[in-house]
Amino acid sequence: MPVTVVHDLDFPIYSRKTSLRRIFWLTYYILFGWSQKLRKRLPRWFVLEKYYYALALAEIDRLLEAKAFFGLTKEVQEYFPELWNRLEKMGFEVRDHFHIKGPPEYGKGRWDPPLPPVKRSYATYDRRYTFLGKKDLPPNGTTVAWHVDHPLNLYDYIDFVKRCKKEGLM
Repeated sequence: MPVTVVHDLDFPIYSRKTSLRRIFWLTYYILFGWSQKLRKRLPRWFVLEKYYYALALAEIDRLLEAKAFFGLTKEVQEYFPELWNRLEKMGFEVRDHFHIKGPPEYGKGRWDPPLPPVKRSYATYDRRYTFLGKKDLPPNGTTVAWHVDHPLNLYDYIDFVKRCKKEGLM
């Protein structure tokens, strides 16, 4: 008999206990996040959410054979020094990522090694796709930014990759 997985969804939002813990640590971060020393006191479960979300995205990209690379800021590299190597071992290109002030028609994100500047509408492509419902696919050869910081975009990301593959864009 095959293994069956139950995806258990207990609450429409976090439980009150979990919400209180999150409120506490979010407030702590708001008040003391400027201090690297105090930032290191954040609980591991709180800090690792984005780390494991990035790894999950990498695995989804691998399974769907999506053309993707990861851009990690200096701060992310300091917090998760092994993430770069883990992503490379999974077969992904990893680049330094930083933000600059630039012309308003382009997004602020830049990478090293460099890419041509990404148009503003593609620099926040995930938000346009998810929140604004703009499901138009980009032209062939376009680079779009899909932010690891926003896990609620995951379902739409999978939809986006599948649609791009179907249209021969990936």
